[in-house]
Amino acid sequence: MNKSNSTAHIDKLVFYLFSIVFLIASTAWAFRYASLAPCNEALFEHTANDYNAGELIKFYDKTEGAIEWEWDFGDGSEISRKKNPLHIYSQEGKYEVRLLVNGNCAKNEVIDVLPKMVMVDSTKFPKFELPESVVVGQPLIVEDQTVGATAWEWRFGETAEANAKTKIAEYVYNAPGLKTVSLVVNDSLAYITNKKINVLPSAETEEKIQQIKPKRRDKRLDLRSAPDEGSRVIDAKPNSNKPQVVPFITKSNFQNKMKLIASNKLSASALSDFFCDDPNPLIEANGRNMTFFAFCEKIKDEKVNIKSLKLQRKTGSNCISTLMVEYQN
Repeated sequence: MNKSNSTAHIDKLVFYLFSIVFLIASTAWAFRYASLAPCNEALFEHTANDYNAGELIKFYDKTEGAIEWEWDFGDGSEISRKKNPLHIYSQEGKYEVRLLVNGNCAKNEVIDVLPKMVMVDSTKFPKFELPESVVVGQPLIVEDQTVGATAWEWRFGETAEANAKTKIAEYVYNAPGLKTVSLVVNDSLAYITNKKINVLPSAETEEKIQQIKPKRRDKRLDLRSAPDEGSRVIDAKPNSNKPQVVPFITKSNFQNKMKLIASNKLSASALSDFFCDDPNPLIEANGRNMTFFAFCEKIKDEKVNIKSLKLQRKTGSNCISTLMVEYQN
C-alpha cells in the first residue's frame, strides 16, 4: 500500500516537472520567435526635406511593434536608443541615417545638410558719412563712426588693395568718374558698407577740354551730303531709365565659372554682372580679405580645388554683395 502511494506521488512530481520545463521552453521559444520575426518595414520621419548645419532635427519612429531602436546619424556621433531622438549636424554635407528596430528591421535615408545660415545683424554694418562728390586732386577725408570698431580697411575704388587702415582716412582721386568707397571693420567681411561718390574733373582738366577747337569743315561737303528735307531721319530712341536687373546664378554655376577663370578660359569681368554695386567687390579667400579681381589673378593658371563657396546676396535681390571661398592649389 505504501509502495503504491509512493509511486503515484513520484508520477505527479514528474508530470509537474515536465509541465514546468515545457512552459519555460515555450515562453523562451515564443520570445525568440517574436524578436526574430521578420518585419515588413522600419519607418521613420523627420521635420523637413533639408536642413542647415547647426539646426536641431527631430526624428520620429513610425514602425509598428517597435520596442528597441538604434539610430545611427552617419556623422560618427554616438548611437541613440531613443524612440524619437533629437540631433544636430555641425557640418554641411549628405549624411546617411540608419534606424534599426528590434535588432533586425532597418531603414536607411540620406539627409541633406546645407551650410550654416549666417544671421546678419544690421547694427554691425560700418557707419560713415560721404559727400556726394569730390574733385580730382582734392583730398577726401572720411571717418568711421561704428561703435566698438578697432580695425579698419578702407577701399576707394581705384586700387585692388586696401588704401587705409585707420579710423580716419584720407584719399586723393586720380581720375574722374563714379567710385565706390567700401569699409570693413574688425576684419568682419560679412559686414561691408559700400557708398558711391562722384569724382569730378579738376578745373585744369575742364580748361583743357574747353580749349579743344572743332576741326573746320567744308560747308560744301555738308551741303552735298545733307539729306533731303523729306528724308530727314530723327533718332527718337528714348533714354532708358529702367533699373538694372541682376541675373541669378547658382552656387554650382558660379563655382564652375571660377574654375574656367583659373584655367584661363574666362575673364574675371565675366562675373561682374552678378555682383551688386561694385563689379570688383571685396571677398574672403582662405580667411584673407582681397578683391575679386585680385583673387582671380591669384588662381589663374593654377589647378584649383574649391573646397567650399558661400555667396552672400543682397536682401531681396539676386545680386551678390560678397563671397567666402576656401580652396587648394
